[in-house]
Amino acid sequence: MGIDNQLVMDKKNKYGMFFFVIGIVIISAMLYNLGWTALVVNLRKVGFWIFLIIASRLLMYPLNTMSWRTLSYLTPEEKKKVSWLRMFRLTISGYAINYITPVMALGGEPYRIMAMQKDLGTKRATSSVLNYAMMHILSHFVFWIIGFWLLIFFEHNKAPQFVFVGSLVFIAISIIAILYIIKAYKKGIIVSFFNLLLKIPLLKKFIQKKMTAEFTQNLADTDKQFTDLYNYHRKAFYKALFYETLSRILSCVEILVILRAVGIGINIIDSIIINTETSLIANIGFVFPMQVGIREGGLTFALKSIGLAANMGVFVGIITRISELAWIIIGVGMIKIKRFGQHKYDGEER
Repeated sequence: MGIDNQLVMDKKNKYGMFFFVIGIVIISAMLYNLGWTALVVNLRKVGFWIFLIIASRLLMYPLNTMSWRTLSYLTPEEKKKVSWLRMFRLTISGYAINYITPVMALGGEPYRIMAMQKDLGTKRATSSVLNYAMMHILSHFVFWIIGFWLLIFFEHNKAPQFVFVGSLVFIAISIIAILYIIKAYKKGIIVSFFNLLLKIPLLKKFIQKKMTAEFTQNLADTDKQFTDLYNYHRKAFYKALFYETLSRILSCVEILVILRAVGIGINIIDSIIINTETSLIANIGFVFPMQVGIREGGLTFALKSIGLAANMGVFVGIITRISELAWIIIGVGMIKIKRFGQHKYDGEER
């Protein structure tokens, strides 16, 4: 292994260790905040259903992996180095890091880039991860359009009038956001973003120092990956968007199973509507780690909007936290389990 690759591995290991330690701290804090009594009481309510609730996320993560893999344009040789299982591991561990990142849940992206750059190179790894991150954001808006339309058509007898008005507003906002993102895909995202930062007085001098000829060229090369995706690989673009949107829809099974566990019979449409409103409110509070308190408020509002008891919001929120905690433990553990999904082609990582 060359010196550059060794430096990459050392940096990756330090980054992974940092988030491994942070993960342990957050897990401990979550357990402390939940409290042993609340944990036991709520687990007793769902009983053995908790295993099905936790397992329900296995409907989601494989689709996330397929979306990311579609956007990576792996050659046959690269597919031998970067197996599906390896990307599946990085998907889960990346999301675990995002769950515990204090601001905007962005810690998982640098981790994935560092994990992939030895095999794909820095530019390819960066464009692969950023393409997926942008697709993840785009699928948010597609999912919200689906969810709010379902609310309008199926819950007209339950939800108050202002909810319908708000739904139409958010559908319009989502459509505008989708059109803006697609426009960005056509013309480029990264260079335009840095040009925008240059117009901000407080950041201008700092960004100008960073904008060396080499740095600017790297931005342009990475940006080309975005424009090429939509302009020349549109089939892959929509295929990845389908996987990511379907993943969001199937993630709603978790709420369905939680409520079924306590005898509340809802269907998948109700679950999608609940998840739509909850995810919107949670994303508005993106600056809070794991949207502490924000998500529970969103669940309370969402349950009430479809005619269910609002006090169930806290219960559903706690069980969702327990499921999330389980996957954080799994994901943080996967940061250190390097053999999972590795092949003999992976050199020093074996």
